[in-house]
Amino acid sequence: MWSSSPRLGKMDKTEPRIITNELYFEEVQRLLREGKEVCIRIKGNSMLPFIKNGDRVLLEAYRGTPLPSGANILAKHEGKFVFHRYVGKKNGNIVLAGDGNIALHEYVTSSDIIAIATKHYSGDSDLAKDIRSSWPRFRGMSWYRLRIVRRVINALKRRFLT
Repeated sequence: MWSSSPRLGKMDKTEPRIITNELYFEEVQRLLREGKEVCIRIKGNSMLPFIKNGDRVLLEAYRGTPLPSGANILAKHEGKFVFHRYVGKKNGNIVLAGDGNIALHEYVTSSDIIAIATKHYSGDSDLAKDIRSSWPRFRGMSWYRLRIVRRVINALKRRFLT
């Protein structure tokens, strides 16, 4: 996380600091509540192919407004923090799914949503891509809707290529 918080100061990208996820996200949430944007580094591959392990996203606090389809969301699900795509609603719950996942969903409420991603920085690039705009959200939702096709292709690969 890089912030202009007086408590943290500006962090040097070359000096990693190891802290617990809980403490890290407490600080992220505090900064968001203060109205600041927060840049976090993504860990894991659940958002492949669009967001990779080590990429960064800029977050702004979620204020309870309607979520645009395909928005990238930071939320708390079953005690863990997840960064996944908003794919719809079901039985009054908000449905999230990782782009790299072909089966699982997370069901959360609006009070579980912490932030919405506004920009994406690939790798160590300082070039920001606006991920709130229509095209990245459309592309992400199209990829999500291809899950069944991706599942069949993966099954065929396992059956015939192994």
